[in-house]
Amino acid sequence: MADKEFLLVSETFVKSVSSISDNVAGKYIQSSIREAQEISLKSILGTCLLGKLKELGLAKELDEPENVAYKDLVDKCQYYLAYTAIVELTNKVSYKIGNFGVAKSNDENLTVATQDEIAKMQYYYQSKADFCALEIQQWLLENRTAFPELTDCVCKKIQSNLYSAASCGLWLGGPRGRVSPMNPINTLKR
Repeated sequence: MADKEFLLVSETFVKSVSSISDNVAGKYIQSSIREAQEISLKSILGTCLLGKLKELGLAKELDEPENVAYKDLVDKCQYYLAYTAIVELTNKVSYKIGNFGVAKSNDENLTVATQDEIAKMQYYYQSKADFCALEIQQWLLENRTAFPELTDCVCKKIQSNLYSAASCGLWLGGPRGRVSPMNPINTLKR
């Protein structure tokens, strides 16, 4: 299985839900899908569950009746993977690395987007991916008994990614409403 890989979303699906041109080279889209799956989705599902999905996909067993929960999970992940892949793709197609350094394409009939415009597009698709991530997380928590790979140990490792779908640079975790030791209410109880 190490030699073969299974991508949970197709290049065709990614193109169908976005404004990606049909002539974008598949190597850029494939590598973006791979990154979205192996980095971003793995942080939500965990290594064991993602491995099980890929194993079932390679064996072409996702459509078997006993694997309906896994098939549903793959279906839930489609849009998340597509939007995350697009975020990864935007810089890959905007800038090329060659022997002479980093280059930007320029054509007389096209205007190349600025870095700010590229960032805005990435933000747009990242916001969509964050929404989809939250849906996956909520669905996983509701259906966790259907997946033996989501043991208590695994859930503790990926816990922050089962309760928060924010991809911003701020840490949004914490006690949220719990009483802190520095809270004046605690001093009244002493």
